[in-house]
Amino acid sequence: MNPLLIGVNRRYRNLSGPKLVTGIRRFCVNQDSIGTIPGVAMAVSSINAPKRASRVRKVGIGLVLPLCGLYIAACGFFYFQQDKLTFPVPTQYPKTTPQDIGLSFEDLQIPVNGSEQIHAWWIPSASPTGRVVLVLHGNGVVIEQSFGADRAMFESTLLHQLGVNLLLFDYRGYGSSSPTPPSEQHFNEDAQAAYAYLTVQRHIPSRDVIVFGRSIGTGPATELATHHPDAAGLILMSPFTRLSDAGKALWFLRPLPLSLLVRNPFDNLSKIEAVHVPVLIIVGSEDRIAPPAMAQALLQKANQPKHLYVQPGAGHNHLVDIGGKSLEEQISAFVQSLP
Repeated sequence: MNPLLIGVNRRYRNLSGPKLVTGIRRFCVNQDSIGTIPGVAMAVSSINAPKRASRVRKVGIGLVLPLCGLYIAACGFFYFQQDKLTFPVPTQYPKTTPQDIGLSFEDLQIPVNGSEQIHAWWIPSASPTGRVVLVLHGNGVVIEQSFGADRAMFESTLLHQLGVNLLLFDYRGYGSSSPTPPSEQHFNEDAQAAYAYLTVQRHIPSRDVIVFGRSIGTGPATELATHHPDAAGLILMSPFTRLSDAGKALWFLRPLPLSLLVRNPFDNLSKIEAVHVPVLIIVGSEDRIAPPAMAQALLQKANQPKHLYVQPGAGHNHLVDIGGKSLEEQISAFVQSLP
């Protein structure tokens, strides 16, 4: 062993920790520079290394733990606040009716689950026809907006121009329907109640009922079609595969495990295979919420007969007004092709 190390061992064998390091340094100064005593330098380095590793570990833990806590807090906040994003119910809107643009209509309250009801409008066609389109609107509107100043943006006016009867309704929690908090289950129940009103109360054959859903309305529309293979057809406008997929359009939600957190999945992709009526899927080429790729995925799993129409230049919220006449022709052609 190096004589100097023997000296260090003898002199400082009863010391430990910082005192030992200080003693070794003093010894080295008295003997020579540490650079000329490799054995002592290695000894000092080996003593300091655990302290440096401990400091790095503490700094790492100090960074990781707050980030993990922030991520968990973000997940929890989304989980408990997601209904405000999923169902942005309008609270202020013009109270217009079809009569404001010269259309006759019946104002209805359709019962759901006994004491609750959905507010609906029956709008007959200008010319006699047995065809009826049951309209399931998106999550940020009420039927009173359909015939106001911005009616060109909504599907109701366009559909009425096809020469068919219309049944529009608001989900519970929307407009003048019962103030029950919205949910996927309630959307499905409301759609079924509207369908039953047509077939039971108005005695309209299922083969004359076309189910139309837009945006989040494609969820209950697809669900409804799985239970009524005798319906005339299904039209999905701006559909998404699942609500969690559509949520990724919002940059601040992308890091979250939405498939685990979303309580109302609206999983159209898993249901479309169970639909056995003709299907028309419509999407805007510039849709960022429910992009054409989602429509393609739904089309691939849908049964024949099926058709996809991509409206050039249209986004999620302006598909109707941008599509205009060409969109009307596509829907009209689909309706005319139904047996």
